[in-house]
Formats: sequence, structure tokens, C-alpha cells
Amino acid sequence: MQSSIRALSLFVALSLAVPLSAAQAHPRLLKATPAADSRTEAPRQIALSFNEELDLALTRITVLHGDMQVRPDSVQLVVGDTKTVVATFGTALAPGRYAVRWQVSGDDGHPVRGEFSFDVIR
Repeated sequence: MQSSIRALSLFVALSLAVPLSAAQAHPRLLKATPAADSRTEAPRQIALSFNEELDLALTRITVLHGDMQVRPDSVQLVVGDTKTVVATFGTALAPGRYAVRWQVSGDDGHPVRGEFSFDVIR
């Protein structure tokens, strides 16, 4: 019992020793267009907005339509907004379900990944 209390006390002390800012130092997805789980008309772009500046060299966006990968023509940061990245396609996306997998990196260089889906209705 004593060792359990000591272990819990040590865990709490170490948890409090890590600054809150360090725990929140990674990019977090704030908004996606099209939105996760949405139904939308055929887009030609997918935009992802984050809470901090991104390093484009370490940014990856993969779009899947079933088992097929749909490659964007370009992936760029929005001019004047280094927190938003846009994947642009040469033609509008065909109807169906799409999965978007992203990987970004912020100031600390640590990669952060996520995934969401949306449906194109026409």
C-alpha cells in the first residue's frame, strides 16, 4: 500500500513538473474544408487550418477514395497564412467517400498526424 501511494505521489509530482506550454507545443487541427464527416459537392481543394505555423517541407496530405490514392496537383501554405495548408486538385473530386490523412510539423519539428473522412455527393 505504501509503495502504491509513493508511486502515485511521484507520478503527480512529475506531471506537475512538465510545463503546460510544452504539452501544447504541437499543431492542432482547428478546421477542415470540407469538414470531417460532411457531405459536400465536388471540391477541387482541401484546406486544413491549424493553431500554429506549419513547416511546409514536413507537411503531407494523402487523400484516399476507396483503395485508390488521389494525388493533389499542389500542396501549399495559404499566402499570408502560414497556419493553413491547401491541397489543390486539377479536377473536382468524383462522388464517393474520401479519407484525408495528414501529417504536419510545427516549430519543434515533431510530426503530428490525423485523419478524417467526408462524402462527395455530386
